[in-house]
Amino acid sequence: MLSRVADNLYWMSRFIERAESITRMVEVNQSSSLECMEDSLSEFWDPVLKAICASEIFNERTKIDIGQFLFFGSDFPNSVKNCFLYARENARMVRDQLSVEMWVELNNIYLFFQSGQAEATFLQNPQEFFQKVIRFSLVFQGLSGATIPHDEGWRFMALGTYLERADQTSRMLDTLTFQKHEPTRLDLLAVLRSCVAQTAFRRQYKGELSMTNVADYLLFSRDFPRSIRFSIRCIDENLHSLSGVPSGNFSNEAERLIGSSLAMVNFTDIKIVMSNGLHQTIDDLQRKLINVGQCIFETYVLLPFELQSAEKSTFIQAQSQQQ
Repeated sequence: MLSRVADNLYWMSRFIERAESITRMVEVNQSSSLECMEDSLSEFWDPVLKAICASEIFNERTKIDIGQFLFFGSDFPNSVKNCFLYARENARMVRDQLSVEMWVELNNIYLFFQSGQAEATFLQNPQEFFQKVIRFSLVFQGLSGATIPHDEGWRFMALGTYLERADQTSRMLDTLTFQKHEPTRLDLLAVLRSCVAQTAFRRQYKGELSMTNVADYLLFSRDFPRSIRFSIRCIDENLHSLSGVPSGNFSNEAERLIGSSLAMVNFTDIKIVMSNGLHQTIDDLQRKLINVGQCIFETYVLLPFELQSAEKSTFIQAQSQQQ
């Protein structure tokens, strides 16, 4: 597979997953914010903005609504509108790798945001707007699993999805550490709902809601598809499927780093995490995930491109010498 194709598929999936995560986070917190006094709204949203690294940009624009900023802010790189723009641009470069159904769904949500209809729907019926964005992401993921071969391209899409999902789950969990007070029951429920984990959490913990239990579930659950442990395991499996190297060994830096991260979540328990500090653990994980993403780029995109350029240069030089 061409390195640029792998890169386009990887980033298309990351941006779609990012758009869904931000939408879920805003949906949950906007409903909770209705109970806040207007003068305390900025304090309410501050942990969310810090977690997604949007505080500085938003604070420079004091007259804009938080929802409109996160969904439609043209100067906020990770606004949902921009995420769909970037996802569609990446998909456009590799249309032959996507099914017709996948392209139609992605193009439709892109046109929805570009037309101005999205902003009108958000203002008039926010719940309908949230559901449209979330439903698109779920449909697109279903189509990617059911309508294209599970080959190398599909695995790069999976890498993008699970790297982004692990990162976004860690950010949602990190909002609890940015609170100026001890997280309340509503704060804990907001994090679970943002990760679509409320029902699954209750099934395991029988209603024992605490910061320790929430952190334990979102960090270490083996079976919940949005937990950090589950996502890291999927990244590890897909990297080894691409290289053909058995799990437990590594042939490149990305595999080594994700193996180290997987060992950490497999052999660390929540008592150690809470003792060392939840924010510190999340911060370390996020740094590792960033490094894994960079190593995937260097291994499968940058290095092949450099090799191709070197081969092309050698060919040109050989042709020149023959002349």
